[in-house]
Amino acid sequence: MSALDRKRSGEIDRLRVQAEGDFRAHGPQLAGRLLHACQRLRAAGEGEEALLLAQEAAGIHRQLLDRYRSVGTGLAHALLQLGLCLAEVGASEEAVDVLQECIALTHTLPAQLRPPAQRLRCNALECLALILGSSGRTAEAVAASQRAIRGYRALFEEDPSVAPELARGLHNLATLLASRAEWEQALALLEESLTLYDRLSTTGNSALAAERSRAQQLHAVLAGGEQGSGDVAGEALSAYHLAAEADAYSATSGLGSIPAHVEIHRVEPVDDVAQPHREQRSMDRNRIDLTEAVQAVRDDLRAATRTFDGGDLQFEMGPIELEFTVELERDPRARSGVRTWVITDAGGTSSAATARHRLKLTLTPRELAYRSVDVTDRI
Repeated sequence: MSALDRKRSGEIDRLRVQAEGDFRAHGPQLAGRLLHACQRLRAAGEGEEALLLAQEAAGIHRQLLDRYRSVGTGLAHALLQLGLCLAEVGASEEAVDVLQECIALTHTLPAQLRPPAQRLRCNALECLALILGSSGRTAEAVAASQRAIRGYRALFEEDPSVAPELARGLHNLATLLASRAEWEQALALLEESLTLYDRLSTTGNSALAAERSRAQQLHAVLAGGEQGSGDVAGEALSAYHLAAEADAYSATSGLGSIPAHVEIHRVEPVDDVAQPHREQRSMDRNRIDLTEAVQAVRDDLRAATRTFDGGDLQFEMGPIELEFTVELERDPRARSGVRTWVITDAGGTSSAATARHRLKLTLTPRELAYRSVDVTDRI
């Protein structure tokens, strides 16, 4: 734990003690600090610890409501964070329940809280759509996403700062519709999304720039493949799925960030990939899911920076280019309708149900980007 982290942890412990003495005065402040720490832990990939803090914050707001009838957006905010944390640790059903509670709660808040309550409701609906879509419940996901878009549009008329969320929501809804082969509607939504992205400044905002890039990629492929076979769009959606998978929940909520984002540069047909030697082709195929492969790289980066804690040797962590041979399989359970596998055995042979491609992407660490890391000289 760094000195700054120890200081923050000490502040939370101090607030816990103060809240025991005067819960009404210090409880809201403690909950706010817990949610802020929760976001940092999510950004660092510490999902289980982040979940504990979100649960504590939600519990504090429930007590404030029960004891003092405290009215505000605090509980809805905490429930949204809790839903995100549950989704990120794989507890999808629990996340859906919590987000639905958050949505219902926003409808009960007083009129003077309507704009922030509606914004939280739209955030929760968008996260709910992503979780439902990832679980294969596409129709429900589309319905939730459409509700979010209607809310964002109404807010945007009064508050232009909602533009990033509206652009992101249109982008996500387009992806869901494209997964159902509703190309024309998906393209129209993407064009509207890109118009909003173009009006926004992405300078210094890597997350927003990555979203815009993904929207451009998806639009280009759908526009080029709508008159061709569905395979073209399916393959691109698979690549898009990888890019969106890493930061779907945190990006949609606008409440946090992840340690890295992935940008697809190129998906080439199998003819452009060097074929294995004949004697290798008899070997059994070995493959892993593409998102797992990228996650493994991210885990290694975090482990490396934790291992080296001082010394006179330094290196800089910047963008890392990765290139994989992948196979694409149709999978109705996948958000894009296509599952992407990394071929770890070059001698493996493709089955009739798969298409092999070469995929190039860049992994850009966010928390570690261009940070000098000291490496201890142990000799």
